Formats: sequence, structure tokens, C-alpha cells
Amino acid sequence: MKNKLFTLFASFLTVLFIIFIANSTKAVAADSPFPYESTNAGNYIGNGVANGDTYNYSYASTSQIPVDSEGFVNYQDQAYVKKTVKANPQKQGLFDVTLDIKGNQLPHPPLDVVLVIDYSSSMQGEKLTNTLKGLQEFGTELGDSLSNGVVQIGIVAYNRDMYSTNGFTNDMNELQNFLTSTAQSHTGTFIQKGLIAGQELLLNQGRSGAEKILIHIGDGSANRSYLPAVGATSYPNTGEITDYNGFHTANYVKDFQTTSEKFNTSDTISDPNGTKVDKEIVTDATLGTIVALKESGITTYSIGTAPTARGEYIARNIADKESHYRPIDENLLELGDALKTIINAVTKTIPNGTVTDPMGKDILLQGSGNFSKANYSATGWKKDSDGNWQSTDVLTRNLEVNEQNQVITLSNFALGANERITVTYQIRLNTEATDFKGEFWYFCNQRTTLDPTSTGSSLLDFPIPSIKAPTVKLSLEKQWKNAPEAVIPDKIDYQVIRTPLITPAAWTASDTLSLTKEKNFKTTLFTVPILGVNNDLPLYNNAGETISYSVNEVNIPEGFDFSLNQENNHFTLINTYKETSTSTTESSSSESTSQSSTSDSNSSESSTTVVTSTESTVVETSESSRKPAVIKTTNASGKSYPNTSDERASKIWMLIGTSLLGASLYLLKKFN
Repeated sequence: MKNKLFTLFASFLTVLFIIFIANSTKAVAADSPFPYESTNAGNYIGNGVANGDTYNYSYASTSQIPVDSEGFVNYQDQAYVKKTVKANPQKQGLFDVTLDIKGNQLPHPPLDVVLVIDYSSSMQGEKLTNTLKGLQEFGTELGDSLSNGVVQIGIVAYNRDMYSTNGFTNDMNELQNFLTSTAQSHTGTFIQKGLIAGQELLLNQGRSGAEKILIHIGDGSANRSYLPAVGATSYPNTGEITDYNGFHTANYVKDFQTTSEKFNTSDTISDPNGTKVDKEIVTDATLGTIVALKESGITTYSIGTAPTARGEYIARNIADKESHYRPIDENLLELGDALKTIINAVTKTIPNGTVTDPMGKDILLQGSGNFSKANYSATGWKKDSDGNWQSTDVLTRNLEVNEQNQVITLSNFALGANERITVTYQIRLNTEATDFKGEFWYFCNQRTTLDPTSTGSSLLDFPIPSIKAPTVKLSLEKQWKNAPEAVIPDKIDYQVIRTPLITPAAWTASDTLSLTKEKNFKTTLFTVPILGVNNDLPLYNNAGETISYSVNEVNIPEGFDFSLNQENNHFTLINTYKETSTSTTESSSSESTSQSSTSDSNSSESSTTVVTSTESTVVETSESSRKPAVIKTTNASGKSYPNTSDERASKIWMLIGTSLLGASLYLLKKFN
């Protein structure tokens, strides 16, 4: 009974071992909408097209994802992507990979925007210059949305007084003229006055059905406020006003005497209409108006210009949500970027894009480790009125391109309708890898995605292209000169030598092979053994230089001299018998005088001595330098995806499985 139980237990452990082994070679397929194939020809995307040594997605409409009229994969009219590879015509073995991305315009009603700007006494010189520049960048970013009237803009400037455009326009020059010619800088920070004027501009002069946005720009340091209306209701703060920096408002009112000349002030001033009060009174009154503004249905943003702690308390509360607040520098150098970020989130389907692009197995990214502008090109494109793409640097001005561990990241770009960016970089296939396969498709990349908002909420896949590299074949024959049949051995030994190479660990000399009398001392090589494993023969190395192959005879039979005749990759190994009195073979019509001395016939397995006519080279190899064989990733239907296995996890599974198998065998032996 015991034996049966232990036999069953051991069998169970064996089954577990098999399961563990299966799992150790299984990789999780990437969550990609595209079909990928893994066959004897390599790894490549379904519905693809081969062209020489490149394999690209066909970008024809498929059942998986629609393709637009320009051949881009269309993600629900939100984003359009394309990824292609082509052979670089200037250098052998070099490939250009291009990421191509288009955006679109968010479907929304017309947009009315009011900028409420703190125009205090410091709004002059550099500060005013940066404000005008930021406004111009804002208009440029709006592009077609502004020119076609989808977006219109009004401005309210305030200090102790208030200045307004008294309407909306889509002419940025008109808005800049307003700031330089109409608005005047003065002392006083009457935020309430500016916010209420902006609210009235949107509600009274905005378009019916238009989305309404108010953007406040200032440090939030209110020092004037209206008097509460007579009998105004006091509301307890139940979360409408958020605490910041230790500041708290317990109660607030929303109704004020906006037509009265009287006001409260936290500063000492000479104006007889001002009543000196504590800062808390001015702050709470300002925050009450902010609550009323939000309740009117207006979307509010706040750009805090180097605010104080109390100023930040007010500035943050102006924004109707935390993500709608952004701090910038005191001199408004960053105003343009802040305004563009706001409007992009409202008008563009790619408001803040990020692309993550990891290289594939045995793909060598050119410039990796020191990736700079010299290693890639980035171009922005906008369509003109005729629908033609024209290059522009506006769309790539803030684009960030970084690389770490062969993963490229593109970030800080926004794309709307008729806007597009392309980024091109270069790769090579690692033809010097120990497990290199010639004429075999390699994925250029692992899973490559676009995150339109950089929040991780939506990852859109690029189709992954593939590349391959050609190989060579070597033909060998042996000629015996002046050699009696009796002295010709049954076989001779040789090695294949190759140079130049870029990778120090790459093999330079093959294992010892043989030409035999049985096969007339002839052979054709498509692979050579390296430590017992057959390796393909690439045409070029990792720098694109054509590899030169040679053959060296080892253990030259006693009494013979050796020479080699090479024509391209056809090698004639000539052994000339030193005793010339007897000759049983015809002389070769052409022969070289390249000569080699005899290698040590007792060389160890871990090193091979190769002797050429000019020098002796010792090539050391070891089992530890060998890379594991390729493990293909497939799903249940036999499809594979461009991602890599977790080697660490595989080793852990293998260790556990081996331990279990050992335990099961021990138990079987002990109890039987």
C-alpha cells in the first residue's frame, strides 16, 4: 500500500515537473490587436509584405483595425499610427525605422475662452514681453481651430481697475494690441473684479451652445474684495473650497455689492473708498466668488505665477479640478506651454502623447547608450489649404526623445487635426550573435505603443515590422599534388576563419571539420559548428562590413606542404607531397603560395589554434559564452507576438521542476 501511495505521489511530482517545464518556455503574449506569425521563416506580422530584407504591415484595411485613406492604422478617429522599416541605401545592413503619428480634433461644440490676467504694476518689460509671446504661442497651437472660428478668445486684465475686450475675436494681433494699448498696469490685485468680469463676458457675449472656459493667470495674492451684499447668505464650507498650505475657510458668501465704489482691502492705501481689513476677509470673499463662478457652468483653469502660500491657496481653488492647476515662473516664461497644455486637452485627440518603443531580440539600436539628435530625425507636419503635408518645427519644438537600455521614449508632443510627426532612427541586426539565423525574419521591436494622454489609460499599438540578413555559402575541395595514392589519407581536417568582427565574444574560428576521401574531398558549407552547435554564415558584420571567410587546414599530413587557392567563397586546399619522385595526380592549373604551419593536434576543447601564413592566432571559446537557443512565443493558435520571455522566471521554473523530478525519482527508488 505504501509503495502504491509513494508511486502515485512520485508520478504526481513528475507531472508537475512537465507542467513546470512547459511554463518555463512559455511567454505571455503582448496584448496587441495585430496577428503575428512564427514559422521556419521567422517572426513577422500577419497581413504583411516582404520587400528584400524588410517586412512591413501592408496597411490595408483589415478586420482587426481600420486603415485611413493615407494608410495609417485608425484608432477610432482619435489617433493614427504607422511604423515602417526600410533598408538604408547608403550602408549595408543598416535599416531606417520610422514612427509616424497623426492626431485629430476632438468632437466638441464651439469654444469660447476668456483669459483673466493679473495686470498689476509689474506687468511691463520682460513680464509683458513673455505674456505677449505666450499669447502668440497659444494662438499658434490652436491653429485651424482658431482660424476657422471654432475657438474664439476674449481677455480681461485687472489690477485695482478692470479692462476687457468687451467681446471675442480669433485675431491674435487684436488681442496683443489690447494688452499693449488698452490695458494699463497699476497697483492692486482685485481678483474678484477680474473673475466676475470674465464670467459676465462668457455668459453675456459668448455664443449660445459654445463650451465656455475661463483661464486665470496670476499669483493669487488678492488684496481687494467687494463688500458682501446686504443680507447675503453665509454658507458653511463643506468641501467647495479646498484647504491648501494650512489655509482654511469655514464660511463664505456668494453675493457682493459689485456696483458699489466701496471695497475692502488688506493693504494700507490712500483711497477713501477702501476699508482696511484682515487678509482672511479678502481671501474668503474671493473664494466665495470662485464658488459662484464654478456653479455657473464655466470650466475654470488656473495658472499660478510663482504664488505665495496664501496666493497658491486662492490660485488652486480657482481651478475646478486639481489637474486644471499649473504653476509657472514669476516672469511668465512658461506661459505659452501652460496655455498650450490647457487648449490641447480640450481640442486635440493627442493632447500629451508618449510613445514607448523597445527594440526586438538581437536588434542593435544605433547610438544606444548615448542616444542624441545625431541618432534620429524628428519632423513635424501640417496640412496646407490644398491638403498637402508641409514640414513645420512647431510640432516638434518641445518633443523629447530619450533612450535607455535600447528603449526609445517619445514624449511631450500634442497633435490635432491635420497635424503629424515622424521620428526616424536606425538599427542593425546582430549578425555576430551566436544563435544568428540567416534569411530569418526578426522583429524590429517589441510591443510599441502610443499613450495619447500619458496617463496610461489607453495604449494604442503600432504594427511591428521585421528584418533579416543574408548569408553566404562556402564550397571547398582538396587537391593532392605529386602524391601517390598510398600516402593520401582518408580525411583531412580544417577550420573556417572569419574577419573582421565587431563583437569581441563573436566566434572567429569554427570547430574542426573534415573533408573525406569518401566524398571526394569536396563539400559545401551553409553552416559551421561552434562548440558543437551549427552557426549560419552572415554576409556582413555588425558594422555592415562584408565578412571575409578563409579556410585553414589543421593537422596537415606528414610529408605534405599546404597552400590555399581562393576565388570568392570557393576554396581549393592544396597538399603537395614533398617526395617528387612519384606523382599520381595532375597539377592544378592555378594555385596560391599561401602557406600554413601545422596546428597542435592535441588542442583542448576550450581553445583552437589557427595558424595562417602571416601569424598565429589563438581563439578561446567556452560553453559559458554560448547563448541559449531562441524560444518562440506563441499563443494557442500558433501566433507569436513581438515580446520577450522572462528568462529569470524561466530559470526559476526550471529549478523548481528539476528539484521535483529529483525528489520523485528518489522516492520511487527508495520505496520500490
